[in-house]
Amino acid sequence: MASRELAASSVQPKPGTLFWQMLHAETKKLTRRKGVMAFTIIGTVGAIVITFAILEIYHLSNPLKYTSIGGISGFDKVIAILGQVTIIPASILGTTAGSQDMESGVIRDLIVTGRSRTSIFLLRLQGAVIVWAIPLIIALLIGLAIVYGLAGGNKVPSVSLAVGGALYCIGVSLVYVITAAGFASLFGTRGPAIAIMIGWTFVIEAILVNVSALGPVRDVFLTTAISSLSPVADRARHFQAVGLSPSLFEDYVVIIAWPLVMNVLGWFRGHRLEA
Repeated sequence: MASRELAASSVQPKPGTLFWQMLHAETKKLTRRKGVMAFTIIGTVGAIVITFAILEIYHLSNPLKYTSIGGISGFDKVIAILGQVTIIPASILGTTAGSQDMESGVIRDLIVTGRSRTSIFLLRLQGAVIVWAIPLIIALLIGLAIVYGLAGGNKVPSVSLAVGGALYCIGVSLVYVITAAGFASLFGTRGPAIAIMIGWTFVIEAILVNVSALGPVRDVFLTTAISSLSPVADRARHFQAVGLSPSLFEDYVVIIAWPLVMNVLGWFRGHRLEA
């Protein structure tokens, strides 16, 4: 009897171990999507390396015309790439994480195991955040190394500005990863979710934000809130030029509201699925 109990206890994982196993499974499901991971790495690390490699070639070919790639100007480019361009791979990774269980039919297998639907939903978000954060942080470290290491005679950003810029890039991309994951959970399919996320962000919002007749309605756009918080002054000046000046409180409310609403809707959809 004692040997049977010992064997049963050795087979059943501890609650904490089960959580890490399931989180590992979520990250593994994403990393096995080679196309998505390739685009994620190219859109973060690759975008930084390729951009600054080209700029360095220009600088070496004509140092008098093209200044050093580091310093404040290089810092602005890092923020532009990791705070704006990475919205596309972040949205693709997020929609993949939010929809792949439903598309493959695995979601029902997970439900019948007795695992809480809420925990399954949250594990999906956590896996997406972890998979996204690793290449993003690597890209940030490479970018900041270039900003300070290849500044030449250019002025370099202060430590507080660099830390603020890094937090801005991480925050912006994570907002889009989480928002996209919730939105894809609501749709249940990846293709339409990707098209709507990217189309809304880069086409519809980009057009509507310049329509002055909409007035304060434009303040609820995610693009407006994120750009208003950008450490790059040109972005803030552009929005002031089109008559937008939301308060800091409004910016944070919008940034929190978008991923929260999308994930509540996605969670609700998941709870209505039949096992």
